[in-house]
Amino acid sequence: MNTELPTTILEALDIAELPAEEREELLLDLSSLISRGTLVRLIEQMDDTTSEAFSKLMDTNPDEEAVEAFLLERVPNADQAARDALKELTDDIVAATKA
Repeated sequence: MNTELPTTILEALDIAELPAEEREELLLDLSSLISRGTLVRLIEQMDDTTSEAFSKLMDTNPDEEAVEAFLLERVPNADQAARDALKELTDDIVAATKA
């Protein structure tokens, strides 16, 4: 699932002038927001069996690749949910910077 930040967000936030450390922290925060938004969407789409299996997987403290593989295999349209979460965040940021 690709949750790479689009240039639209970066341009809207005008972060080029920030010190590198602050810019990196902001980008990490944005990536985290996208990941959480995507995960919430995917959990909402899970049936009970998939939700239980996911919960068991999370109890094992899996790495990111294992979680992504599970989601892509077990949740229909996982890629679309990631794109939707990214678009929603992008739209919100762009709208807020124009206000």
